[in-house]
Amino acid sequence: MNGQKKGKVLVVDDELMNVRLLEAYLIRDYEVITASGGVEALEKVKAHDPDIILLDLMMPDITGYEVCRILKDSGETRFTPIIMVTALSTLDDRIKGINAGADDFLTKPLDRLEINTRVRSLLRIKKLHDDLVKEMDQAKMYLDMAAVVVLVLDEKGNVSLISKKGLEVLGYNKEEDIVGTNWFTNHVPESHRENASDRFRAFIAGNSTFDGYVESPVLTRDRKEKLIGWNNIVLLDEGEELRRILVSGTDITERKEAEEKIRRANEYLDNLMKASPISILSLDSEAKIVTANKTAAEMLGFDAGELVTKPISSLMESDVLPEFVDRVDFEMLFITADGQSIPMNVSTSVIEADDGSQGLIMVIQDMSKLQGLFITPLTEDIGDDSKINSVELESGFMYLSDEYDSLDSYNIFADLVKQGKPGLCITRKNPGNIRAHYGLSKTPLVWLTKNRDSSQQTIDSTELFKIHPTISDFIRKVDNGVVLVDGFEYLLLDNDFISLLKLIEQTNDTIMASNSRMILQIDPSTLEKKEFHLLKRWMKQLKASDTLS
Repeated sequence: MNGQKKGKVLVVDDELMNVRLLEAYLIRDYEVITASGGVEALEKVKAHDPDIILLDLMMPDITGYEVCRILKDSGETRFTPIIMVTALSTLDDRIKGINAGADDFLTKPLDRLEINTRVRSLLRIKKLHDDLVKEMDQAKMYLDMAAVVVLVLDEKGNVSLISKKGLEVLGYNKEEDIVGTNWFTNHVPESHRENASDRFRAFIAGNSTFDGYVESPVLTRDRKEKLIGWNNIVLLDEGEELRRILVSGTDITERKEAEEKIRRANEYLDNLMKASPISILSLDSEAKIVTANKTAAEMLGFDAGELVTKPISSLMESDVLPEFVDRVDFEMLFITADGQSIPMNVSTSVIEADDGSQGLIMVIQDMSKLQGLFITPLTEDIGDDSKINSVELESGFMYLSDEYDSLDSYNIFADLVKQGKPGLCITRKNPGNIRAHYGLSKTPLVWLTKNRDSSQQTIDSTELFKIHPTISDFIRKVDNGVVLVDGFEYLLLDNDFISLLKLIEQTNDTIMASNSRMILQIDPSTLEKKEFHLLKRWMKQLKASDTLS
């Protein structure tokens, strides 16, 4: 049972003791509704729509026979099972009940096992009936929705019948506009007329069979051509004197036009990919190369034709192969034709082949020729869970945050991106912890660390040269973005202060020329007083008042 009732039972009896007895027998498995008379029973049926009715015959207002007759005469309740419960057991009583429409009888005194068996049996039959009605209704709905042309032609090729969809496709309003006309003379283009009529005569004569599907054009009322896919042709043999065929099909004009547009678009994209300055490989489901554009082949030292059918593993230095997932900007080692090992920045996208199998598009870039990381801007889902409800920082400025105890710049950053601004966070903290604590599921994070994690974009302290191109690339791609950099002190491990100062100047120029903003979080105690003064001269001090409207 799993706590669920099997159905709704209406118990009708003017004797309270009988009602309570039936309720006790049924309440464990069914939802029980009760009525003490015939009039009340009819009201309860209308209000509760029971699945089955246990109906006493002898009641003071109207008899069970009359209640049964009323319900069985109604289109809404005629299939609701009714069990007549009576102390009468003569054949005449049963015949009278059957004439009233009763489905079964129970004789008092009542037996619990018999009651449950009868109720369960009738409910099973009702469910089968309801399922059948549901299927019939669904089939009718599908038929009403189907855009099918139905056509009947006599042995001379004259139209005997045409469906409403057929009239619509041909541009006619009334069936009599077409019925009686010759199909081939009036509704088939001249260029196809002879061939179509020859096939028709051969089919009528029994000299050919229908091969399953035929595409042929028709002429509309305004003499334009439409393409019909005829998918069912049946010979209606009514004797030697008269033979007819029934044909059904669908208007595939728009589909064919769309397929042609897609074919041309795919051809264009294929040519575009081959000529693209970006290196692109495509793999089949077995991770073998299907296509390689000229740029990718030249970068790897091959001719494009040489790469086709090669397993991608033959170009990889390790056994770690690209996963069939959508993923951006991760590093893999490739081996060129002359045996050199080159670290590549890789992005992958899963595609579905015509046979339903998965393929993979790989975009590869030589890491040695990339100065920064390629960031794919993403925005968070806008919500009301931010801790600061009215954060706004003026665009075109860099903000300095050194108030670790009084103001959390991560909170401000998180609030801005949750307002819908695209964000980028370059941080010394573990990105996983930041995502969990501040609820940032999509915003790109770059980890300042020497730990090379294949699932996480990283910059170590020796790669200062990557930071400005990474920020610049992000700012160029977004509108009204926000950048947070926290880890200035970590960069001082392998770089002098002047180098970092030049980085800040360069980044500030980029921010000022954009409609984005940047927050730099730093501990001033890690710098000399003069250094800190030089650092902050281009920046606004981030204060609590900046976060209030």
